[in-house]
Amino acid sequence: MINNVNAGISMPPPPPRTQQNLTEEQQTFVTDTLAEFDADELSEEDALSIIDMFSQADIQPGAALEKVMSSAGFDAKSIGDIAAAADSSRPPPPPPKQSSDEISSMADYLAELLEETLAASQSESLSDEDKQAILAQVFDKFNIEPSESIINTTA
Repeated sequence: MINNVNAGISMPPPPPRTQQNLTEEQQTFVTDTLAEFDADELSEEDALSIIDMFSQADIQPGAALEKVMSSAGFDAKSIGDIAAAADSSRPPPPPPKQSSDEISSMADYLAELLEETLAASQSESLSDEDKQAILAQVFDKFNIEPSESIINTTA
């Protein structure tokens, strides 16, 4: 229903290679993780999964990681290349559809709240507090998170 303007931004480039030494625990994690995959039939999804698991374990690309991966029969560079190709070829998910009925319903509710608030305050303008209260009511009624946009602005 609602979408942020920045939703289609691609992922940042991978971090630069470091000379991180791997602890025994990290080496075991790498070996155990790679044991779940077939080095000869590695899919794009597998490569992305491996990179994600290493990232979550705070294991950075580098010579030490390459050495452990090579010992397990995997080529770190080719995994990185496969993951990069998969990530760049994957189109962003389509934005959720927002119907004109939904927009009309939101506009009608907003107009109703504005009229009620102006009538109650017997004024021709709204205070900042009134505006915030109206916005909060719209967000609540239409299940919109505060960080989201009210109207889907993507085409």
